[in-house]
Amino acid sequence: MEKKKEVKRQPGVFEVMAAKYKLEPIKFLETIKATVMRPGKNGRTATNEEIAAFLVVANKYNLDPFTNEIYAFPSKKGGIIPIVGIDGFVSQMNKNQDFNGMEIEYAEEEITMEGAKSCPEWCEVKIYRKSIEKPIIVREYLDEVYVSAAAKGGYAGPWQTHTKRMLRHKTIIQGARIGFGITGIYDQDEAERILEAEMVETTVGKPEVRIPEALSAPKEEPKKNGYKTMLEKFEIAKKIVGDEAYYEELGRNGIEHANQIKHLDEGEKILVELRAIAAEKQERESGMGKDG
Repeated sequence: MEKKKEVKRQPGVFEVMAAKYKLEPIKFLETIKATVMRPGKNGRTATNEEIAAFLVVANKYNLDPFTNEIYAFPSKKGGIIPIVGIDGFVSQMNKNQDFNGMEIEYAEEEITMEGAKSCPEWCEVKIYRKSIEKPIIVREYLDEVYVSAAAKGGYAGPWQTHTKRMLRHKTIIQGARIGFGITGIYDQDEAERILEAEMVETTVGKPEVRIPEALSAPKEEPKKNGYKTMLEKFEIAKKIVGDEAYYEELGRNGIEHANQIKHLDEGEKILVELRAIAAEKQERESGMGKDG
């Protein structure tokens, strides 16, 4: 009689991660719920499925949730928003065999944002990889990444008390992303903006080309909030289309930075162009995927 082949069951993500920390899967899940997965802004706690999705990301990047290298909030729309601090991004670079160091440079000119300490206008990081002859250079401008106290309910935070450090951290994070293609994880500021956007988001029809929500046309809102919203969209647009295409488009419109835009309709015209660039980029990438 022919013996049936035994199908070996592959361990699930709870078992894989639990074994890593020498815990029983159920105890591991309880510990994650109690210490790592934080309730969303609406008080919603994560489901077991959402925790599993979070652990898949943590396992993929080999990040330790218990040392705060990665944590997450449950999204209002379902799913989770994985958040990685500066230590987690630096850890990703150091674990990469191709990483060959980095250099940080600051602008000579300093500016002072509202409620903050004087800080260089920009910070630049050069990421060196052994496989690439020239360094990958990423520059972040303070006026584009600064998070005001007003955005935090009027309470001073690290951007007000440690402005230079926060600008450096933001620059390193962006350098790590671009230099090593890190996707699907966010820093604290980005995650909070996503959650805030979800709190006021209205249902819209599905666009023909899937472009991130931040680049969609602005909704009707009070004028005082419109300019801030526009600047946030420009910040995300830069991350999507890349520094070169972003600043080239601004240059074509006679400006160097988004905060030089004086009128919302002027900003919207530029955003329309950036949406087109994002759509073209997506189509190219989709075409490359099909060709592969």
